[in-house]
Formats: sequence, structure tokens, C-alpha cells
Amino acid sequence: MKTNIVSNVTITNDIKNIDWVELEALYKAVKWDGFPKEKLKKAYDSSYFVTLAYLDRQLIGCGRVVTDGVFYGAIYDVIVHPEFQGIGIGKKIMNDILSKVDDIFFIHLTATTGREGFYEKLGLRKHKTAMARYTHPDPAKEYLEKAKTI
Repeated sequence: MKTNIVSNVTITNDIKNIDWVELEALYKAVKWDGFPKEKLKKAYDSSYFVTLAYLDRQLIGCGRVVTDGVFYGAIYDVIVHPEFQGIGIGKKIMNDILSKVDDIFFIHLTATTGREGFYEKLGLRKHKTAMARYTHPDPAKEYLEKAKTI
């Protein structure tokens, strides 16, 4: 049964031995195009910490945090390969992340459309005054409200 897989998933926070091609493939598996391995390496190297989920040495999930380490932080790129979604691996990744940001005053996360409930179950809440800007039209269309005319 697939739910038994979660106990065999290994979590690591070390990117020293990451296969960047495999990470790029994970992003593509969830249809997050436009994340080439070179840019992923730069982003992950610049992250405060990274959570990687492996099953039998196969990368099946990830997430990362960017923060000043004291006041503000943001969780990005929480991904689980489609073949392993819905069985607790995303929760395992998020629990690892949240356990490491307990002392940071404010943690932000933008949920993928339709996944808000998942994050609410983990204790995150919608932010009343969050603002954002996207330089690419697709996420802007999906996540941003239309500007009010002044």
C-alpha cells in the first residue's frame, strides 16, 4: 500500500550531493516549467535551508526556505512528485521545514491554487494584506487580484 511508503522516505537538508538534473525533472513532473537546473542550483545555494525527500535514493519531493534568520522568512517550492502525492510526503516535508523556522517571527508561503487547505491543516493562515508582483504573466494571472483603479 502506498501510505506505507512514507515511513521509508528519507529527509535530508544537505544539497551537497543533489543531482540537479533529477531536481529539474521533479519540477517538470509537477508542470513547473521554466526552472532550469542552473537557476535551481543558484536558488538552492542561496536558500537558508532545503528539505529533500528521497525514496530509495530517488528524489520525490522538496521544499526550501529563504529568510533573514530572525524576523522574516518564506517557504518556497514545496513539491511532491505526482506519483507520490496525497500519502503524507508533503506533510513530512512541511513538518521538517516548520520545525526549523519555529523561532522566526513571520513565515510566508504562497500556496499553489487548490492546495490552501493542505497548508491550513499545518497551521498556516491566509494573510489579509499580502502584496506581490510577478514578472511573468501566467502566475500573475493566476495569483494576483486585478489592480483597483485609483
